[in-house]
Amino acid sequence: MKKSGAFLSYLIFVVLVLFLYFRFNSGESTKEESISLTENVSSEEKRFVIEKGDGLKEITDKLKEQGIIKSEIFFQAYAFLFNIKDNFLPGEYDLSEKISLKNLLSVLSTSPLAAEKTITIIEGWDNKKIALYLEENDLVSQDDFFEALNILSADEGFISLYEFLPENIDKSEISEIFQGYLFPDTYRFYEETTAQAIIKKMIANFSQKLDAELIMGIEKLEKTIPEVITLASLVEKEAALDQDRRLVADIFWNRIKVNWALESCATINYILGETKERLSFEDTRIPSVYNTYLHTGLPPGPINSPGLSSIRAVIYPLENNYCCFLSTSEGRIIFSQTIEEHNRNKQIYLQ
Repeated sequence: MKKSGAFLSYLIFVVLVLFLYFRFNSGESTKEESISLTENVSSEEKRFVIEKGDGLKEITDKLKEQGIIKSEIFFQAYAFLFNIKDNFLPGEYDLSEKISLKNLLSVLSTSPLAAEKTITIIEGWDNKKIALYLEENDLVSQDDFFEALNILSADEGFISLYEFLPENIDKSEISEIFQGYLFPDTYRFYEETTAQAIIKKMIANFSQKLDAELIMGIEKLEKTIPEVITLASLVEKEAALDQDRRLVADIFWNRIKVNWALESCATINYILGETKERLSFEDTRIPSVYNTYLHTGLPPGPINSPGLSSIRAVIYPLENNYCCFLSTSEGRIIFSQTIEEHNRNKQIYLQ
C-alpha cells in the first residue's frame, strides 16, 4: 500500500510538471490564469529580500507570506522543472503581486536590485566628519569625497541649479566647500555610488528642506541664506534645546547689530579640530578668520551642517534681553542680562 501511494504521488507530480512545462512554454497563459497564481490583482510593488543561505523552502515561504505567490507547489515545481531551485540570487527585489511565475523565476535568478546602504548624517557634522563617516561605511573614500567637492564647485551648471550656493568659492580649504549645505539626514545609497552623487543628493535635500515658508522668513529677517546657515551652524553647537537655540540666535543677531564679537566657543573648537569644554585664553587668541573672539560679525561660512531645528531658530529667534550665556558641564544654558551677571555666573558654574 505504501509503495502504491508513493507511486501515485510521484505520478501526480510528473503529470503536474508536464502540465506546467507545456503551459510555461506555450506563451498562451491567459490573464485569468496568471492572476490565479498570485494572491490578488494589486499592481503595488513589494520589496522582497533573498538573504544569503536562503534555500527554495525559505524563498517560497517568504513569497507566500508577502502575497507574491498563491501556490507554493506551483512555484517549487517550476523551480525544479527548469533547474532554477539552486540559482536564486541573494539581494533585494521590487516585485509586483501580478507578476507571472515565469517572470518571477527569471527575475529572482538574474536581476536583484543594486545593493543599498542606509547612512545617517548627524546634525553638526562638518565636511571632514562626513567624509570620514562615508569612508568608514565603505561608500567612498575621503579623498574621492573632497575631490568631488572641488569638481562640483567648478561646475557652473550645477552651481546655477541652487541660488543659495556661493558662486565664487574660496578653495584654500577644499574641505569647507559646500559646508553647511550637505543636509544632515538619513539616506539610502547604492553601494556602487559615487562621491558626486552623494553630494548632489544631500544638497538637493537641503533645497527641499529650505521650503517657501523658511525662505520668506529669511527675507523678512532681511538676511541672506548663507548668513542664516552660517549662524545656524554656530547655534547647532552652542545649544541642544529648541528654545535655548532661539534665545542664543537672538543674542547673536543682536551682537552682530551692535558690532559686538560673537565670542562663540564653537568657532574655536572648529579651528582646533576638537571639542574642549573649557577654552584657555590662548585658545581664544588663535589667528584665524573663524575666530569670533578676534573678529566681529559672522565667520566666513558655516562650520558644520546644521539641522532644521537650528536653521529655524535663527530664522525665528526668540526676542530677549540677554547679552551673554554659558554652558554648564551638564549641558544647561545659563543666560545673563549684563556682563557683571555673566561674570558671576562664571564663578558659580565654571569652577
